[in-house]
Order: sequence, then structure tokens, then C-alpha cells
Amino acid sequence: MTWWKRMLGVDDAKAQGPATAREWLSLTCERPYTWRRAGDLAVPSRRIFVGDPTWGSDAHMEQQGAVSIDSLAVWVLSSGSDPSPYKTDVNGLLWLEANGAVPVAVGHRLDFGVDAACFAVGDVATGQAFTELTDLELDAGRGDSFEWIQPYIQAFPHYARWVSVPPAGLPMFVVSTGNDGGFAAAWLHDAAGALSGILVDIQGRASDRKYLDTLLPARSST
Repeated sequence: MTWWKRMLGVDDAKAQGPATAREWLSLTCERPYTWRRAGDLAVPSRRIFVGDPTWGSDAHMEQQGAVSIDSLAVWVLSSGSDPSPYKTDVNGLLWLEANGAVPVAVGHRLDFGVDAACFAVGDVATGQAFTELTDLELDAGRGDSFEWIQPYIQAFPHYARWVSVPPAGLPMFVVSTGNDGGFAAAWLHDAAGALSGILVDIQGRASDRKYLDTLLPARSST
């Protein structure tokens, strides 16, 4: 029995196609990684931002996209839980789940770059609060938003964690990528055209490094 069948509890005799988006992602990435549920991302504005939070400006707000619901389940597919102080486990992808059905097409896509091996995602109100944090920190004589977030992203080389943005404590999810470069948040849709979830693929497929969203066709506009 192959590793993915063991992970999903599928017998060889009963092997079928994936029944959910997370099953499809697990199989397609070709890595024996583990899913971790990280709570829910509230999206009261029904609009999210995704980008590098370390530039000390509003650059993280340059890439925004609309969602049709006000909450997304946050899942991280990673190499496993590492109890060592060096946290050698790595993140394979971030999945913000809507209905979680098997995706068949890609819709909206937000391309973004990272310079500090991490990215952040949250409701646009959180992103705006993070932009304004620079002024709050400067007024308090403590630097800018980069200096504020530094301890959170330097504690371990790999992480996927929530941070609370002052002054209201709005939630922002920050994920390490292991390296700098270009990434994308892709809106994946099911066969009925509904939003399955939003994918940020970090490592790509094991056999050829292709990002999983690029393996799906573009959503038809008709």
C-alpha cells in the first residue's frame, strides 16, 4: 500500500479518486505530509489581502481578492510536527477552505513576492491595521511594523502562526516559505463553479516542482 493510501485510510481494493479538496491536494503534491487545522480566518469584509508583511509599509495590501463567505477554514500541509527547538518541519502549502469540494478549475489569482521567506494573509481590515501599525510604533519610539513583527518570524525558521495586530488585536496568519521568491494565492473552484478554497502552494509537486494550481485549467468565463 502506498503512503498516500495509508495516510488517507484507503485500501488498495477500494482505491478511488479524491473525494475532497484536501485529499486532492495531498495526492497531487506527492509528499507524505500531514494536515494541521489552524482555526478559522474571519473575513467580515469578504475581502482578503495576501503578501509580504516585512516591508514596513502598505506593500502587503497591494494584492487583494474578494471571497463570497465571511469565514475560511485554515489548513496547513506540512512535513510534520517537530518538537525540536530548530523546527525543521517545513510548510508545503496553505489552504483556506470554503466548501472543500474537489477543485476542477482556477479562478482569480494573486501573484506576490516575498523577501523574508514568509507571507501573511487576513481580512483587509487587518491589513489596514497592520499598515497603520507603523505610525503607532513610530509614535511610541519603537520603530515600524517590520520591527514589531520581527520576533514572531525569527523565533523559528519554519512556522505557520497567528499574530494579533494592535490596537484591536485583529488576527493575521503568517506562514514561512523557507525561501524568497514569487508565489500566488489561487481561487480554486469545484465542478459547480463554487469556491472550494484558496491555495498558496509553497513547494509545488514533488516530481517536477509545478505549483498545484497550475495543473488545473482556468475557470470558464461563460
